[in-house]
Amino acid sequence: MHERRKFPRTNLPQKAIFFGAKGWEDCTITEASRNGLSVKFYTCEKINEGSIIHLRVLFPSQPHPVEIKGSLKWIEKQGKHFIGGIEWFHIGRGETKEEVLRS
Repeated sequence: MHERRKFPRTNLPQKAIFFGAKGWEDCTITEASRNGLSVKFYTCEKINEGSIIHLRVLFPSQPHPVEIKGSLKWIEKQGKHFIGGIEWFHIGRGETKEEVLRS
């Protein structure tokens, strides 16, 4: 497979939830970069490329989840579930990607 990533990735399994066809469903962020995430979606429902994805990342040490909003750039079936790539454009408390990258 031809490598198309613009930024290096960090491997990390991080539990999260996403808003899917059945409401909030489990997922795992498997990789993260400066502008994107690789996510394993624990759903049998197909998610369409180009969909806007809402994630809540659950950190045990934090009282509130971090909220991420992004565009699904690719998706493929992996066993009973799906794995996809999200380009995020909103994270946290109203911060845009540009504001986060400047800090």
